[in-house]
Amino acid sequence: MSAPGAPTMTRLEKLMLPMTRNVGAERLLEGLSRIAHAPLDRAQALPPGCYTDEAFFALEMERLFGREWICIGRASDIPEPGDHLTLELANAQVMAVRQRNGEIAVLSRVCRHRAALLGTSGGGSTKLFVCPYHKWVYELDGTLRGAPTLEQNPGFRREDCGLPSFRTEVWLGFIFFCADPAAAPLAPRLDQVAERVRSYDLAELTTGFVLEDVWEANWKVAFENSCETYHHMGVHPSSLEPFFPTLGARCEAGGAGFNLHVVPAIAGFSFEPATGGDAQSAQSAQLLIIGVYPALVLVLSGRTVSWFAFAPVGVTRTRIRVGWLTPKGGQHADGSRLARDREILERVLSEDRASCAGVQLGLGSRDAASGPLSPLERTVAEFSRYLAERLTSVERADPAPSLGSIASAPPGQG
Repeated sequence: MSAPGAPTMTRLEKLMLPMTRNVGAERLLEGLSRIAHAPLDRAQALPPGCYTDEAFFALEMERLFGREWICIGRASDIPEPGDHLTLELANAQVMAVRQRNGEIAVLSRVCRHRAALLGTSGGGSTKLFVCPYHKWVYELDGTLRGAPTLEQNPGFRREDCGLPSFRTEVWLGFIFFCADPAAAPLAPRLDQVAERVRSYDLAELTTGFVLEDVWEANWKVAFENSCETYHHMGVHPSSLEPFFPTLGARCEAGGAGFNLHVVPAIAGFSFEPATGGDAQSAQSAQLLIIGVYPALVLVLSGRTVSWFAFAPVGVTRTRIRVGWLTPKGGQHADGSRLARDREILERVLSEDRASCAGVQLGLGSRDAASGPLSPLERTVAEFSRYLAERLTSVERADPAPSLGSIASAPPGQG
């Protein structure tokens, strides 16, 4: 309790306790809060500094990527014990590992000796994780099995040197992890999404191919770009706009953990002949695009689904992982069909990559401003509200737990 007459901290001062005090970041939080509380029909883009400021980025890494559920990839892509997928963030290196009992555990990739990285970057398969630096050996569950010569150090305790593990959920076939032991489970907040996409059978789809790249843009630039199609007419004039016109997009009300919009195709277009009645006909003639906060976008198109996971590795650099999902067997898994689909997706991604890099350069300009949003960018406005709620919550203004110091959590189901 403060002593009589002692100055009391303002709300924003409490919010900034976990980080070095930064007036610029405080002003950005104020601007974010103001924009997020505006009516949707008066929505504005985020202040440019939200995409360029180092202190604001540090706050995001702590309160979003240190507390929220983050997607790593697909459970079906690591079917056998020792199979693993890795994820790089600006403040964390983790891997999802198929265990010998069939479950999936998300572990730190950082050796507990002198911080070399374990596993194969991107993904691979192994029987044991062997540190490439000094040959420390770990079991698939992160237990330390061997550490050459360390028995000569009386302070060494094998049980203290296992790899940290994190809470894990598999939702509709996607592997998520969370570094915050106090975070609410993922699945309940996405119940509406699961119901909306039930007919697509996401959990049963298989991976046709995966693309990875690094974009020279803030992660929010990339995420916002992927969950709005107002940019089709500008960025994709010949690849997407002729088939999915910008002005046909329809934004629907999202939820606490997602945004959603639908883009009908032009008359006569269908991804495939419909055989399941009116509902399947509509499903085959539209894009259903869902942004799952904070950094996953699903694009459902007929019987195929593409997913986009955005991992910030710096303020203006984002690693993206894009997967193409198809039903098992059949025409969608055919090699020539996959090659065609891959070529189309690579073209679209190339266009988005260049556009997002240009936007990032603009955001760094001294004359950049927060402009008004179109009704077709409702998804962007809803994302701003999510950011404001997560980044300015006094109730959770305590520092997030370190990704390197989380107590072990039980593995998830795969």
